[in-house]
Amino acid sequence: MRRRVLLCVLLGPLSCAMVQAQTLTREQQLNKLRLRESLLQLDERRVSLQSHRHELTATKELFDQGFIALQKYKQTLNRFEQARLNFEEAEIRLERVKLDLLKNATHIIVDLARKYKAADGKNMVDLILGNESDLRDALLVDESLSEAELRTLLKVENIYISLHNGPIVGEPYEIRIPSLGVGERKHLTFRLLRDVEAIYVDLNYLDIHDSKPIILKKGRLQGLPSINSSQFSQEGQLNEIVSFDLTLQMLSDDERNFALAAVGLPKRIDYAFVNEGAKVNQVKFDETISKVQLRLQLEIPEKLDERFIGHTRSFFALVTQPSQYAQINALRAQYGDGPIPESAIQTLKCNYVELELIPQGIGKLEVLVSNRYQEIKVAEALQLRIEFLNRGTVAVQNIKAALDLPYEWQEEVEPALIKMLDPGERTPIHISAQPPADIAVGDYEIGVEAQGQVGTENIESLKKNITVRVGARSNIASNAILVIILVLLVCAIGLASIKISRR
Repeated sequence: MRRRVLLCVLLGPLSCAMVQAQTLTREQQLNKLRLRESLLQLDERRVSLQSHRHELTATKELFDQGFIALQKYKQTLNRFEQARLNFEEAEIRLERVKLDLLKNATHIIVDLARKYKAADGKNMVDLILGNESDLRDALLVDESLSEAELRTLLKVENIYISLHNGPIVGEPYEIRIPSLGVGERKHLTFRLLRDVEAIYVDLNYLDIHDSKPIILKKGRLQGLPSINSSQFSQEGQLNEIVSFDLTLQMLSDDERNFALAAVGLPKRIDYAFVNEGAKVNQVKFDETISKVQLRLQLEIPEKLDERFIGHTRSFFALVTQPSQYAQINALRAQYGDGPIPESAIQTLKCNYVELELIPQGIGKLEVLVSNRYQEIKVAEALQLRIEFLNRGTVAVQNIKAALDLPYEWQEEVEPALIKMLDPGERTPIHISAQPPADIAVGDYEIGVEAQGQVGTENIESLKKNITVRVGARSNIASNAILVIILVLLVCAIGLASIKISRR
């Protein structure tokens, strides 16, 4: 590229165009000339249309003023209409040229066609189709397009495939591929209704019909079983087990064993592959076994590093050869607790499925009250000390006390807001509740609840009810008078008793 730029600077614009032209094939240069010819024709007819429009405008003004005849005005109008039709025709021709260029750039290939016997003895054909469209050909349509836009243009939708050898010999009779992007591959499987050595692969897409004669290869297509999961992403609470269903498939006529592994998980999360209740680390395929259903169980510990909680963690379930265990262990050692990129997985000789785990902590608040029965007098304030405890597995933020007080009671809470409470941590809360001055004597209920947040989720504790007994206020003066009267009465009784005894 640097040499091309240097040549353009040294040789000038004309020589630069020649250098760029040399990078195109002969067919691409012809297509570029066709497009340029259509563009020039469109520009010429646009200029012509504008000229005839100005002429029509001037002629109409003269006609309206009576300076020219109706016949001449109609002639001018006809020329304008013809120029407009010519311009529209040039637009259509340009679009047709662009569509032809895109068709020429679009190539669907049969990458592989292999015949083999399935486990049930049926003849099967595996096809691999690929979209090998040429971005350079598509760039001729509009050189300002980005690579992403070119890939979108060359994405082929609604491709219909069938197998022929005279009549249709493949079942299903026709398969539809919804879309196939540039560089993408699609694996299709047909059952052969008749044992043949060669077939025609009929491809229908856009308005293209392509029939490719293919001599079928023989033998097994799959070197490794395929692996898939219907559960792509799951959330799991701490101290719980999360399961992913896995389906492994392989069509084979001989017995082979394959190893299983999960990589990319934090070290403290243990995993196990379970088949019919038993833990396994290998699976077997033979003539009678073509499909294996497994469960990948992940055991999330109660104490997990906070950097993993609430965050999506991508990992991979692998099926591979037992000889790959050494490389798998080397990858685990290299990345430790960090995620393993897909590019590193692709260096292994394996099939894999990418899964996601989102460990979620639990925020659980509890109100601790040592005495749920309190007594006060009229006009006295209730002084209460309680504690908030986080019994969950994740820190709770923005914690406050929510009080359910009787009518017209006033409260003060200290502290009013607790910024954070870690798991297992507790903090004291002081509550002062003032009843109204005219409160009646009796029992009252006060409810105390803790409220907080874990991320965007609101956390609430169970409400604790406290019974408050409000008693009458003591009257010191009246009590003193009663005591004096009682003392005098006792003294009088004593004196009277002495006099009676003397008599």
